[in-house]
Amino acid sequence: MMRSPLRGLAASAVVAAFSPAAQAALDVAGIDKTVDACTSFYQYANKSWLATTEIPADRARLGAFEIIDQRNEQLLLEAIDNEIRTAFRGKKYARGTPEWMAIEYYQSGMNTNRIEYHSYRGLLPMLERAKAAANPAEIASNLAYLHGLGIRAGFTYSVDPDRKDSTRYLMEISQGGLGLPDRDYYFLDDERSKLLREGYRKHMRRMFEMLEDSPEAAARNADKVIALETELAKVSMTATDRRDVDKTYNRMTVAQLSEAAPGFPWRDYFDSLGARGIADLNVSQPEFFKAIARLANDKSVDWTNYLRWQVVNAAATKLPRRFDDENFDFFERQFKGVKTPPPRHRKVLRIIGGPYGSEGVGMALGKIFVDENFPPDAKKRALDLVNNVKAALHDRLKAASWMTEETRKRSLEKLATMQVKIGYPDQWRSYTGAGIGIGKFLENWLASNTFDHRRDINRIGKPVDRGDWLISPHVVNAYYNPAANEIVFPAAILQPPYFDARADDALNYGGIGMVIGHEITHGFDNRGRRYDKDGNLRDWWTPEDEARFNERAKVIEAQYSAMEPVEGVKPNGTLTLGENISDVGGMKIAYDGLQKAMKGKPPVKIDGLTADQRFFLSFAQAWRSKARPEYERNAVLTGQHSLPRFRVAGPIAHMPEFARAFSCDASKALLPGIAGNAIW
Repeated sequence: MMRSPLRGLAASAVVAAFSPAAQAALDVAGIDKTVDACTSFYQYANKSWLATTEIPADRARLGAFEIIDQRNEQLLLEAIDNEIRTAFRGKKYARGTPEWMAIEYYQSGMNTNRIEYHSYRGLLPMLERAKAAANPAEIASNLAYLHGLGIRAGFTYSVDPDRKDSTRYLMEISQGGLGLPDRDYYFLDDERSKLLREGYRKHMRRMFEMLEDSPEAAARNADKVIALETELAKVSMTATDRRDVDKTYNRMTVAQLSEAAPGFPWRDYFDSLGARGIADLNVSQPEFFKAIARLANDKSVDWTNYLRWQVVNAAATKLPRRFDDENFDFFERQFKGVKTPPPRHRKVLRIIGGPYGSEGVGMALGKIFVDENFPPDAKKRALDLVNNVKAALHDRLKAASWMTEETRKRSLEKLATMQVKIGYPDQWRSYTGAGIGIGKFLENWLASNTFDHRRDINRIGKPVDRGDWLISPHVVNAYYNPAANEIVFPAAILQPPYFDARADDALNYGGIGMVIGHEITHGFDNRGRRYDKDGNLRDWWTPEDEARFNERAKVIEAQYSAMEPVEGVKPNGTLTLGENISDVGGMKIAYDGLQKAMKGKPPVKIDGLTADQRFFLSFAQAWRSKARPEYERNAVLTGQHSLPRFRVAGPIAHMPEFARAFSCDASKALLPGIAGNAIW
C-alpha cells in the first residue's frame, strides 16, 4: 500500500480532524457554552475546534471540504496503488480504458526523475514559435496555437450552452491573459499590493532566467510583460461586473466582431483554432477585445516575451522542481500563505483532473472513486432530502406575499422542472483518441488539454448534452447549472460532516440539506432567477416583481458588506450577493425540509439538544474552517463566496427559528426589520 499522505503532520489535532470517525456525529464536546450563542453562534459551535486545530503546513485552510478531500485522496491513492501492483495479475481496469489512462497519466506525474531529465524541452516548440509575434497575423496564429494546447494567453475561449438558446452550444470569448489572480491587483495602492506586484516582477525574472535569459534580459522582459498585462487589466471588467449576465452577453457574428475590434484577423484566429466556418459567438467583454486588437498593432508591445511567459507560467507545475518550487514560492506562499509544498501525489491528482476534476482525465478518476466508495443507499437517502427541500421552497414560493401570481406560476414551473443529479453520471466520458499514456508528464498534460480543446470545438452549434457533468464525482463540491436548470451533488460531498446515513435528520438537514437548499435557491438568486425553466436567459418576471426582489436583495447586500474587514479589506456584498442569497434561502428551506421529514415523529432530545438546536449546530460545524490571512484576503478581494464564518452568521440573522431554538432576544440575534424584507 502507498504510505499515508498524512505523514509528516505532527499536530495530533490535525490528524484527529482528518479522522472519519471524528466527523460522524455532532461535536457536542466542542460547544463552548461560555460564548453567547445568540450573538456569536459560529464561535459558540466551534471555539474549541478553532482553538485546538492547526492548519497543515501544506494547506491554505482546513475545513470540512479539506477534511473530506483528504479522505477522498487517500481512497484514490489506495485504488491506484492497488491497480498498479496487480497490473499483471487480475487488475480491475484493462489497458486502454479511461481508468487505466488516468493511472498511467498519474504515474508519469510521479516520475520526477524523468521530469528532471527532460527539463523544459517539451516547451521548446512553443517558445520558438513565440519569436514570430511581430504583427497581428502572427499574434493571432500564436494565440490559436496556444489556446489549442490549453494555454490561455491573451484571452480565453469556452464552448457552453447559449444563454438565450440553451439547446445549442455556443462559443464564447472572454477576457483573460493576466498572471495575477485578478485585474485589481495591478492597481491596488496599499503596501501589501505594491509588494505583491514587485514580488511578481521578481518571480517573472527568475522564471525567464530558468529559460536561460541573461539576468539583464530577464529583467527587461519581465518589465515588458507586466506592462502588457497592465494594459489588459485596464480594460478588464471587475469581478463584480463579470457577474452581470446582461453585460457579458454580446452575441455577434465574426464579421461584427471584426468591425467592433478592427485590426485583428479574427476569422484567421478561429480557423486556426479549429472552429473554421463558425457563424457567431458570444463576446463577453467587447471593450477588452478592442484592446486586444489595438495592442496587436502596437509595435512597442512585446508579444514574444508575453507569450513565452504565458507558456512557462502555465506549464510550471509540470516541469522540473526548480520551476515548480519557484511557482509555489510566489503564488501559493504569497496569495494563500501555504508554508510547504503539498505532497507530490496531491499535486499530480489536481493536475490530471483540473480544478473541478472535469478536465483532463478527471472523470476517469471520478469513476475509480465511485467504484470504491459510493454505496447505492446514499443516493436514495440524498434524493429524499432533495425532495423535501424542494417541497419547502415550493411552499415558500406559494406564500410569498410580494410576488404576483404571474411570476409565482412561472417560478413554480421552474422549480418543478428542476432536474436533480446525484452521485455520478449515467454515462461515463470516453477518452478515445486522447493520446495519454505512460510517457512524459508534460506531453501528457498537453495531450490532455488538446483532447479537451477538440471536445469543445466539436460541440459548437450542436445540441446540448443534458447528461454532461461540470464536476467530477470525486471532487467535494455541488452546483446549480442555470443553462440546464439542474442541481448536481457529486458523490464526494455525500460524506460526513455534510451527510451521514447513520445520523439523525437534524444533522443531515443542517449539513447536506443546507447545501441542497443553497443550490436550489441559486435558481432564484439575483442571477439564477434571470433564467427560465428551460435554461434560457430572458425577462420572465413582471417589472413589479423584479423591483420588489431587488429591494429585498439590497438588504442582504448591505448586511454582508457591513461584516468585519479582513486585513483592511471590506467584504464586497455586491460580488457575493448571489451566493449570500442562496445561503440565506438555502438555510430557510433546509430548516423547512427538516420539519417535513420530522412530521408525525415525537420530538426527541439527543445529547440534551433539541432537533432544531442540532440542525443549527450541524450547519455551523459543517462550515467551520481555519484559513491563513493571505488566503482570506485574496478570497475577500476576488471570491464570489463569503468567508465561512460569515456564511454562518449571515443566514441565521434572517431566521426567527434560530432565535427560538436558543432562546435569544430577537432584537439582538436577528437582522432588524427582516420579516418585512425577506425574499423567501
